Amino acid sequence: MTHQAGFSLLELMCVLAVISLLAYIGATPILALGQHNQDKSTLNMARQQLADALTQARQLAVVSGQASYVCGGTGCDGDWSSGISAHQTMASGDIVNPFLQHRFASSINMVWSGFPVQKTFIVFEHHGLSGYQNGTFEFCLGDLQADLVLNQNGRFYTTPLKQKEQEACQ
Repeated sequence: MTHQAGFSLLELMCVLAVISLLAYIGATPILALGQHNQDKSTLNMARQQLADALTQARQLAVVSGQASYVCGGTGCDGDWSSGISAHQTMASGDIVNPFLQHRFASSINMVWSGFPVQKTFIVFEHHGLSGYQNGTFEFCLGDLQADLVLNQNGRFYTTPLKQKEQEACQ
């Protein structure tokens, strides 16, 4: 009589259970890493959109000789977390329709901390200066934080992404 080699159903089920358990344990860190990288990308994109808006508003103010504004919220309602819009004033003093608008991801929390405290917009005068408006825009998403620091001269710089500080974005 010939002896057939093979695996029993019980052996196959045990191997399948072990493989499933290892796949579950291994997938969790990979998914977390993917989410972390997506959060980094989202924060960098939002910060870059604000940087572009500030740059364009400042340049437009200098070129046109009229003040330009970057507002919190697409409707200039002061809600920095929802997005930004940039406007320019006419010689008559009227504010024209926005020349730039960006909506941020709903998961991003963005706050202005600086002088003045509850600032809903940043003004760039005809000479490119932002007057007495200086401070930091804090962007938070998950456990990450990114900052954009604006000085009185209308210039800004960004900080590298870092772990969110306890007091950030409040």
